[in-house]
Amino acid sequence: MHMKLFKAPYIFCWLVISFLASCKPYDDVTLTPINPGGGVTVDDATMVTASLSGIVLDETNNPIVGAIITSGAATTTSNTSGMFNFSAISLSKNNGSVTVTKTGYFKGVKSFKTSISKNHFVKIQLMQKVLSGTIIGTNGGVINSNGGAKITFPANSFITTSGAVYSGSVKVYSRWIDPTANNLAYIIPGDLRGITTAGAENILETYGMVGAELEDLNGNTLSIAPDKKATITFPIPASIATDAPASIKLWHFDNPSARWKEEGTATKSGANYTADVNKFSFWNCDRSISDYIVLDYTLLNAATNSPLVATATRIKIVSSSFYGYGITNNNGFVSGLVPRNEALILEVVTPNCSTVIYSQNIGPFNNNTSLGNVLVTLPPSQVISFSGKLLNCNAGAVTNGYVSLYATGGIGAYATTNATGNFSFSVLNCTNSSITYNYQGVDNTTNQQTTLLTGTVTSGNVNLGNLTACTNIPTAEVYVTGFEPLTINTGNNAAKVWKNGVVTNLSDGTKNGLGYSVYVDGTDVYVAGSEQDIATGFVTVKVWKNGVATSLTNGTATAQGNGVFVSGGNVYVAGSENGIAKIWKNGVATNLTNGSSAAHAKAVFVSGSDVYVVGVSNLKATIWKNGVATTLSNNVSAEASSVFVSGTDVYVAGKEYNGSFNVAKLWKNGVVTNLSDGTTSAAATSVYVVGADVYVAGQVTNPTGFYTVAKIWKNGVATNLTDGTRYGSASGVSVLNNVVYVVGTEQNTNGTNIIKVWKDNLPINITDGSINSAFGTSIFVK
Repeated sequence: MHMKLFKAPYIFCWLVISFLASCKPYDDVTLTPINPGGGVTVDDATMVTASLSGIVLDETNNPIVGAIITSGAATTTSNTSGMFNFSAISLSKNNGSVTVTKTGYFKGVKSFKTSISKNHFVKIQLMQKVLSGTIIGTNGGVINSNGGAKITFPANSFITTSGAVYSGSVKVYSRWIDPTANNLAYIIPGDLRGITTAGAENILETYGMVGAELEDLNGNTLSIAPDKKATITFPIPASIATDAPASIKLWHFDNPSARWKEEGTATKSGANYTADVNKFSFWNCDRSISDYIVLDYTLLNAATNSPLVATATRIKIVSSSFYGYGITNNNGFVSGLVPRNEALILEVVTPNCSTVIYSQNIGPFNNNTSLGNVLVTLPPSQVISFSGKLLNCNAGAVTNGYVSLYATGGIGAYATTNATGNFSFSVLNCTNSSITYNYQGVDNTTNQQTTLLTGTVTSGNVNLGNLTACTNIPTAEVYVTGFEPLTINTGNNAAKVWKNGVVTNLSDGTKNGLGYSVYVDGTDVYVAGSEQDIATGFVTVKVWKNGVATSLTNGTATAQGNGVFVSGGNVYVAGSENGIAKIWKNGVATNLTNGSSAAHAKAVFVSGSDVYVVGVSNLKATIWKNGVATTLSNNVSAEASSVFVSGTDVYVAGKEYNGSFNVAKLWKNGVVTNLSDGTTSAAATSVYVVGADVYVAGQVTNPTGFYTVAKIWKNGVATNLTDGTRYGSASGVSVLNNVVYVVGTEQNTNGTNIIKVWKDNLPINITDGSINSAFGTSIFVK
């Protein structure tokens, strides 16, 4: 957890530690200056085990569902209330962090000091990623952002990820963060601790931040050239302008370390700061404070003695009116850094309207101090106290569990159970108005939960009663197929299937085995592929059911098994033999073409009684519906690779040659849309549709022409999955519970290829690439 001081800001960075008796110094935390008044030596390598929970919201306090949450080596997704929880994970003691990604938003990062075995709570508001403007690389130009901020780019100042000069159109997504905003604590990257050029940790007073992401028209990341600099203009809000110094330190947020790092200065000019920078993510104008102590306290509702959980608390500096926010954990505990020897005011603030409803004078403090329990007397109309008991399937008390609660207005809270399964906590409401809340109990021991329950309340005490956690927590089962050699230096691959990263070999490596498509029907796992006899060159089409192979051809011809689909107990496989496109139903082949020209069936989809097959015939992208062919492409070389039927709409992904390069294409009911611009080679390999959202996986060669970039398009808008510095491809896409899974391949630093699954753009390695190259071809998620 972390507490931040701002306004012209400070930080009160979270540091959760053991509870201590009221109002006494302690030495649990050692702050050792690297020089007198210079700050604390940085050590982010020491690890501890702790827990972390939180809530992910948009800027209107609505929960964001299906965001990818990463902390340390752990990954999860936000639930329907935008909430998440990690139990007993390894985190940096001095700089634990959590990263949140969701398509359409800037990345959210929160940093905090960590204490062993304690729970930490974070509230994160993701900022929408809005296009600020487009400029031409050769010309440069000015991009106007929100609030009067702007970024000026000189001519010829952009490069690609490979270092090549980029001269085309540049899309700039930028954002100014108002340092006086009520939600500043929840939207800023990190936690406003900065690392000075001398390597010391300071706390920061922010006067505003500006960040940007640069992309070409295909969504490829761009950077500032090494010999160029962009100029950022930071607006200074009127309320802090008179206090703003003429020159101020500039800090850059370093995403890999989740740290603000000092880098240069900004100069005041009128109502703005300006600074020249040579890179992006976010830049921050701050004064730094190097002399500070650690302060902690626990907030309790004086009426019920229950902890005030997920409660915003504010520390104000009397001499300057600077202040900072923190959020209490599941025990009402909060801790952080405050300036030494300053008179302070402790305030409690409602979460959804920032109204101060409690305050008391504290300090000054010369040493690390614990206030212990702070009994907070609250207006009855603005506090809601919840209590109840969590039981397991056998009606026994859940002693290792928690209850999460989300209420309208962005109120999110976690409460842990005690030794008898009971829980109690209080949350604040902005006004005496009715709120709707959702809540759910989880038994960590059995990995079971209650159903999602709901209620409505205005104020007072709410007894949630006995909650029974007796439903298995749903987890996605991710199936990937592909191929990889069984041993080093072999000419043969083995067809393989991975379930949640655990591999099953489908072929034994005596022949060249390839897995091309996976489909799961109930508990049965089907893979379509082939085995090639290296001596003869002939290929046998195979379908494996739960690892047991069935041959669909006799191995005396060239053949391919490319797609599999199961419907109504019938198993359909799309492929080809001797250049004839075929569909096998339960092992019985039907020819889709007559052999007069080369043809291949690439994928199959069954909707009701209709069987759709796509592929290529006579060099044309083709779809067969119940065996009747329709050509999708013009009189140029093209191929259809994937088909998905949603209602009455038929979607086909593929590629088409434009005379110079292949263009990634999407056909909807025969009407084509270009997904790439045709200036480099590209292909769309897989399509998946959920409601009105159309997801397409594929790859586009980067402008240098050296490497392909794995891509995912959502409704035609591309997101890069790889950075283009090495080979990358995406071959399959599947969506479950608003989470997007893409399978593909990326080249390792040692030159081998690794199968990867990108879960909402976050890469997960399926193979390690330490010895052999592997290729991922298809994905199925249930």
